[in-house]
Amino acid sequence: MDQYSRIEILDPLVAQRIAAGEVIERPASVLRELIDNAIDAGAQTITAEIIGGGIERITVIDDGYGIASEDLPLVCRSHATSKVRTLDDLYHLSSMGFRGEALYTISAVATLTIASKRADSEAATLRIDNGNQVEIIATGPQVGTKVDVEHLFASIPARKQFLKRPATELTMCRNVFIEKALAFPHITFRLYDEKSLRIDLPKATLHQRVLASLASDKRVTPSDMIELSEQGQRFSLRAITSSGSSVRTDRSRINIYVNKRPIEEYAFIQAVTYGYGSILPGGLFPYCYLFIEVDSELADFNIHPAKREVKLRNMAQIHQLIIAMLRTGLPSKVASVPLSPAKEQNEFTFAKSPPSYRPSSSSETTPIVSEKPTDELWFAKAKEILQNKAQPTAKPQKQELPDFTYHGQLFSLFLLVEKGNSLFIIDQHAAHERILYDQLKEEKGIQRLMVPLEFEVERSIDDFLLANSPQYANYGLELSRSGDLLWSLSTIPALFKPIEQQVIAFISSFASTDTAELEKRLYATIACHSAIKDGDIIDQHTAIALIEHVFTLEHPVCPHGRMFVVEITKEQLFSSVDRTLS
Repeated sequence: MDQYSRIEILDPLVAQRIAAGEVIERPASVLRELIDNAIDAGAQTITAEIIGGGIERITVIDDGYGIASEDLPLVCRSHATSKVRTLDDLYHLSSMGFRGEALYTISAVATLTIASKRADSEAATLRIDNGNQVEIIATGPQVGTKVDVEHLFASIPARKQFLKRPATELTMCRNVFIEKALAFPHITFRLYDEKSLRIDLPKATLHQRVLASLASDKRVTPSDMIELSEQGQRFSLRAITSSGSSVRTDRSRINIYVNKRPIEEYAFIQAVTYGYGSILPGGLFPYCYLFIEVDSELADFNIHPAKREVKLRNMAQIHQLIIAMLRTGLPSKVASVPLSPAKEQNEFTFAKSPPSYRPSSSSETTPIVSEKPTDELWFAKAKEILQNKAQPTAKPQKQELPDFTYHGQLFSLFLLVEKGNSLFIIDQHAAHERILYDQLKEEKGIQRLMVPLEFEVERSIDDFLLANSPQYANYGLELSRSGDLLWSLSTIPALFKPIEQQVIAFISSFASTDTAELEKRLYATIACHSAIKDGDIIDQHTAIALIEHVFTLEHPVCPHGRMFVVEITKEQLFSSVDRTLS
């Protein structure tokens, strides 16, 4: 573009589609916005139908207040909303929506039909085709509103190319549907897929709604899910959480809601993890659905178009109370978690029915990529790996004691070690990460999977793998294309096996022909996900084995280039408190 081009006002349709890019990413984004509108309309029943993964059509029907016929022409105008009148209203929000962007942006990238009936007005139907108003006719439902969104991104092929297969888009829609339904148990939610009822959630209590959403999850024991609550100053907490036997090997089921909106806030996820403390073994995490209600004056959701972020003026108080509520409310000793022993030494177990990474077409509420849990014995195996370090060919006659003293953990992250005239502080995660990284580079054992793991990729990654997938074979990863945007993983190094999902995530995101960079990034990713984590409580034997490894390293730097050992000499310590060495 000419650097001296004149400034001009954008064509309204171009501006509208730019706005749509911020709000509407895929069918699930459309469904999210339409459900929010139905909730704000006071609906008691919300029914959605998904056709072709939502790419072909999304329909949402509610029995709420409806839209007056004279207001219908305004609903798809920029910043048209019934929920905010003044600037001050932004700081007293009680509605799910407030920007007046959703219908405006949807109508720019699809064919939108809105049929509605308000009690004091005649029924009417509005149809807008990719930003062009087609017609308004005097017909519609007897009550409430019906919205149809058809042929999403049909007029924008470049945007449509980034969508996944219809089955995957359907799974994303189902996840959003359940996510919304969880916070509103007083509303009936029904989801249809190609005319078949897939999800039916009648009115219930919050506890019942959470259990209903987890009904297909075989790891969950209903009686293990307990309810906790706490009251703070200008906020309240309510959690439906597992007390012991229902666990996962990731944090994906620690779900946080603020004022009934699902948000992504690591500080609160961390608070839940801290609240469980040593109740769960290292590497295991609870099912926890945490609902936070905050005085609207203390919360600002006007940050991101998807409203998944929030600024809270009292975040520190909420964080502290979450930890306190869990520590006082959870049983002090949980039931033992049943774990399957490995069939052979150093062999990781897998389910009798190995998982597919294709989205399920059943009514199960699986995530976008169906997840096989990482080995629940990883912590013990990490300890075993550390203890099984390389030994000299000649077996020593007696075991030498370590030439250091281990003084314990600090902040559940740092190992405190006295050696010679120095105090060493070691970052347990980074240290273990480096050790695993070195072992991965030397590992040669390859396992052929009984059932290949199938996964879906973006178009750009599909093109990259078509040209470059053989380079992964150098690292024990055999890939083959099984369909458009679909790939299969048939072999995997033994040390990769417990975290095969992260391996697939790496393959699905990496696109560089630099083999050195591939090796570095792949091994660093695997080591990071396998290593002992911040907050894991490790026993003395594991700590000592880790420390012994660290002291054999010439350069104690993690795969990401960070130093993980701090040395404080006796002289430095004495000097810091104005003492002199005797």
